Amino acid sequence: MGISLSGEAEKILRDNYAKRDALLSPYATKDDGAIRKNAYTPRLFRRQFIRDCEVIVNLPLFNRYAGKTQVFSLLDNDDISTRAYHVQLVSRIARTIGSALSLNCDLIEAIALAHDLGHCPFGHRGEKMLDSVAKRNGYRFFHHVQGARYLYEIIKSDLSLQVIDGVLCHNGEQVLPRYAPNEKSCKSFDDLQNKLDAAYKGQLRDNDLTACTLEGCLVRIADVIAYVGKDRQDAAKLKYVEFDNYGSTVLGVHNHEIISNLSTDIINNSLGKNYIAMSDEAYEALSTIMKDNYGQIYLSDNSQVDGYNDENLQKIIDDVFDLLYNDLTNGKVVINKHFKPYIYLNMKKVDEYFENNSSYPERVAIDTIASMSDKYLLNFHKKYCKT
Repeated sequence: MGISLSGEAEKILRDNYAKRDALLSPYATKDDGAIRKNAYTPRLFRRQFIRDCEVIVNLPLFNRYAGKTQVFSLLDNDDISTRAYHVQLVSRIARTIGSALSLNCDLIEAIALAHDLGHCPFGHRGEKMLDSVAKRNGYRFFHHVQGARYLYEIIKSDLSLQVIDGVLCHNGEQVLPRYAPNEKSCKSFDDLQNKLDAAYKGQLRDNDLTACTLEGCLVRIADVIAYVGKDRQDAAKLKYVEFDNYGSTVLGVHNHEIISNLSTDIINNSLGKNYIAMSDEAYEALSTIMKDNYGQIYLSDNSQVDGYNDENLQKIIDDVFDLLYNDLTNGKVVINKHFKPYIYLNMKKVDEYFENNSSYPERVAIDTIASMSDKYLLNFHKKYCKT
């Protein structure tokens, strides 16, 4: 039982999709090129990468974006960006540019919406602290690697390789003047697995992470475009930094100026090309903007507006890790109650995850912490960790 497309609707849609595909750039990723572990026959209007978008927005971690830090944590101010706002802005910017470049906007949206699924509580501050825990256990933690791990190894989502690869390769802290798929890009799921294994050991460099699609390359720079101006806007709204403190560049000072000017520059320099590029002038200006942001926002006390200094927050993460690690080696009472039921709806895949990681309790403990929202981590620590 069910509702099927009428013959007339099917014919019109096939014709429309054929016309749309014919207008794609020769360097765009076509839907029929989607690579999956398991065969998937898409419905006519639920194409390969649309299917990926719909899977992503229904994931538990997607819903938790709203409770995770972008830059400023634990603020009762609905005008300050959360991770949820950020990923939507990345998606919008990347799709705007991608449409102008005739790229596959469904693939762009999927990568953009999923790209920060691996972020842990308290943003990059929390990431550094969770990595310090991981290093003490012979392991490394990076949010872009964790995002790919969640999709590929934890929930075995069967998203396309192009999407998971885009998540793994999105790291927006390193800005380049040009992005293009190359010999370091993933060609298969074996390549993806090898990169994940190397990343867990700290043996994967950022230079080895090149997206396998032009769409993935675009999302990587759109990630930067989305945060550099918006973070300034948030800082100014909270009166931690004044816009007058920033140096002027050809890209402007304010969020809307930076987005508009960088988008225009990328279109000018990438149209009809097999790479995503900025002009030298725009690249130098973006580098200056990022340097200003690091000095006045990211590396200053301005991001620590939540009342938790680094020592306090590190102790909280350490305590929760120790509790979870001990629980995993002594019956999984806490894990089974607070983590296992909320990983994924498909319990068969969840059971496979625990079986495959039975020898790595440190990984499961870190996966658990990474999945928490900011307030959930604090409440969990308060309830279960004796201090």
